Amino acid sequence: MAYKVRPGVVLLNICDENVLAARHDAWEACSNVRPIPRLWAACWRILASGKTEEDVLEAFSTLLGKSREELTERFDPIFTKLAEEGFLIKESGDEK
Repeated sequence: MAYKVRPGVVLLNICDENVLAARHDAWEACSNVRPIPRLWAACWRILASGKTEEDVLEAFSTLLGKSREELTERFDPIFTKLAEEGFLIKESGDEK
């Protein structure tokens, strides 16, 4: 499944904590402020730069020296949870 960052959602650093928050234009889709761990924030930054979740997996595979399969198991729940909460948008037609 392919994901993209919902327009209007921003990653903020408040008191050394990473949080996702929606601007007014995205408030209907995700009205809560979501604290996220550093790993999730790193994924978010890659996606927000216009890259795909495949780019996220590639970056962490290289960085951590782990297989893409291992990382897929670890990162898929992150993408799924953020999509369920409205912060990411599932792109149709790209299912694996």
